[in-house]
Amino acid sequence: MKVTMKDIAHIHGISVNAVSLALNNKPGISDETRIKILRTAEELGYLETKEKFYRTFSRTNICVMMHKRYSVDMDFYGKVLLGVVEEAKKNGYDALMNFFDDDDFEVPTIIMQRRVSGVIVIGKIKDKNIEKICRMHTQIVLVDHASMVENIDSIITDNKHGSYMLVKYLLEKGFTKIGFYGELSYSLSIKERYLGYREALSTFLGVSSWEQRDSYIDKYSILEGMEEAVLSNNNKEIVELIKRHETMPEVFVCSNDRVAISLMVALQILGYKIPEDISIVGFDNIDICEKICPKLTTVNVNKELMGKRAVQRLIYRLSHRNSLTENVAISVEMVERESVGKPER
Repeated sequence: MKVTMKDIAHIHGISVNAVSLALNNKPGISDETRIKILRTAEELGYLETKEKFYRTFSRTNICVMMHKRYSVDMDFYGKVLLGVVEEAKKNGYDALMNFFDDDDFEVPTIIMQRRVSGVIVIGKIKDKNIEKICRMHTQIVLVDHASMVENIDSIITDNKHGSYMLVKYLLEKGFTKIGFYGELSYSLSIKERYLGYREALSTFLGVSSWEQRDSYIDKYSILEGMEEAVLSNNNKEIVELIKRHETMPEVFVCSNDRVAISLMVALQILGYKIPEDISIVGFDNIDICEKICPKLTTVNVNKELMGKRAVQRLIYRLSHRNSLTENVAISVEMVERESVGKPER
């Protein structure tokens, strides 16, 4: 049977007039009631037969997209997502979650049917897939990522400054053998953190040439082979990775906290004491940093603020479509704990 506004009204115990106000985006009902009505209308297939109401429905929705591999690593992105959801709700929007595969990408149906106001992508996404979304003439904001091809608003962390600050801190404590530990191909954030590490070495360590700096980095750093092992909790693979590394540094600057913690476990399995034998610093300040032993020195990232800023920027973009795009960098601060000792001399 054909669904009517009367059917929707009966489900919620409200008047047909209230349903009409919601579907036509008119005042007179609460945002909570409006969203409930629109949800029911969609679930019952009412909107599919009423094309004009898609515009109303889209005004209440934001599509939030995230690579499915991040679904097993929500210590960081879970907080970003919380910021998105809270800020969206505050502004009268619902956040509709969509997990995608970067290598087998399909534009979500809700975007193709124009049932969302805009899109927020959290984490890495290939430029060719961003282009597919842009073809739908949908407004996009990227979080913890930036496009090298499309002019798109993005909210990022001040990653370079964070790792630069860490290396400066370690050098001031007397460390001279500082390695970077992280997979550069995993995300733009890790690349930026690595660049901050490199720049700090050049500035403070007195490395006189690029060749000397790169030789130093190659000697003490591990730049591939750990991310999949970390995501799958494969400690054995991390242990083997460390065993293959010929020259151990005095301290590892890690690309993020999860990587740092897995490294700490692997080193402890191999008989190293943290921080007596090797010191470790992380990046992100996820909750577990204070629960492990030793507690992890790291860089605090305001993850919820990143999510909130993304929603704010998307809302601004919806009414200022011709404005210049912006890359907003959220500031960071160092959190000193117990995983850094004193270098042996």
